Amino acid sequence: MDKLIITVAPTGSVPRKKDTPHVPVTPDEIAETAYRCEQEGAAIIHVHCRDEDERPTSRFDIFRETVEKIRKRTKLVVMTSTSGIAGQTDEDRATPLRTNPEMGSLTTGTLNFSGRKPSVVYVNTPETVQFLAKAMLEQNIKPELEAFDVGFVQQGKRLIDSGLVKEPAHFQLVMGVDGGVPATPENLLHMRNQLPPTATYVVAGMSRMQLPMTTMAIVLGGHVRVGLEDNLYLKKGALARNEELVGRARHLAEDLQREVATPEEARAIMGLPARR
Repeated sequence: MDKLIITVAPTGSVPRKKDTPHVPVTPDEIAETAYRCEQEGAAIIHVHCRDEDERPTSRFDIFRETVEKIRKRTKLVVMTSTSGIAGQTDEDRATPLRTNPEMGSLTTGTLNFSGRKPSVVYVNTPETVQFLAKAMLEQNIKPELEAFDVGFVQQGKRLIDSGLVKEPAHFQLVMGVDGGVPATPENLLHMRNQLPPTATYVVAGMSRMQLPMTTMAIVLGGHVRVGLEDNLYLKKGALARNEELVGRARHLAEDLQREVATPEEARAIMGLPARR
């Protein structure tokens, strides 16, 4: 097996300080979290940004400051989010790519977040997906193809077939989002088996399913994503810090006798050039 790549998603677009004091929302907080997570074994950071009121934002000035501070503090692979906020244009969603990240997230289909009140539709039309894929291709940014269900994998494979995504592709299998594929061993194996033979993949388990999905990914030879974007708790009743979730994944891998990749080793595994 390749060494294990640990991605940390420290912020996301949902948790607020009222939910947990440990979620980083300012550029300085995110950069400090990035440093601590690198020390615990993270190789990639998935970056969302917030405005002054903790609201999700794609503002270039905030993303630029955040990415620059992460790069000054760490050697992590920086992946910026292109997830949609209500009312955003395709150009707005592509704004974080102007910070020249090594990777960018690219959700390949539309999803109903049915567990939220009110319900939210995460819209990713074929035109939007192709627009973002083309923007990443032109800027030599590697997409992480986010798959919330089996059909999302097929949409990602179509992007590869059309030449908008280069091989080897990198997929994220998102397990356990309300409205998406349930986080079960059978479903993870089925999702994994749909991937192109040259693809790498990372598994993100939601909430209490983060730990079992992380364990399965380590055993199967995949990679893992942890962090407060997906899960606020270390165990029932105990709020987690991002670095604790990263450290738990590293210790688990070590107990299962699988080495953890450094940022440079992660770049080599995924076919990225050396750090810019």
